[in-house]
Amino acid sequence: MYIRKAKVFELDIVYSMGFDVWNGCQSYEEYLVNCRNSKKYQSGTWYVLVEDEQIVSSLIVYSGLFNLTEGCFGIGSLATTPAQRNNGYGSALINLVKAELFKNRRCKAIYLHCDIGHEYYENLGFVSVNSSDCMCTTKNHSVCESSLPAYF
Repeated sequence: MYIRKAKVFELDIVYSMGFDVWNGCQSYEEYLVNCRNSKKYQSGTWYVLVEDEQIVSSLIVYSGLFNLTEGCFGIGSLATTPAQRNNGYGSALINLVKAELFKNRRCKAIYLHCDIGHEYYENLGFVSVNSSDCMCTTKNHSVCESSLPAYF
């Protein structure tokens, strides 16, 4: 199991992982077109978790956007293929991306917007910032509270 940046030709696979949750009553084709044209999706870097040479989970990483200060990153759109859910792949992907960002990208803090139970992300080292749905993980918690990013 390893992470890597998604390749352009894999993005439809990445987008399809969240179709059942984020489709907003769109057809599959409409959903894919909207994902392909999304400025938000185009502005981040997609990472995938690969197991047995198959993409099983994905998320997007943002920097320099949404009022994220230097050294701060945002993650979002965590999804796992429906057939592979509840196998720990989402957690594994988050932990590997966290390790990559803190080790190789001079990361001070990682933020996310939690629209599911906070406990999932708390188990991965994130804490709620000011009792909000904005969550953060860092080695210095004063960084999290000093400048909240805009929703991403």
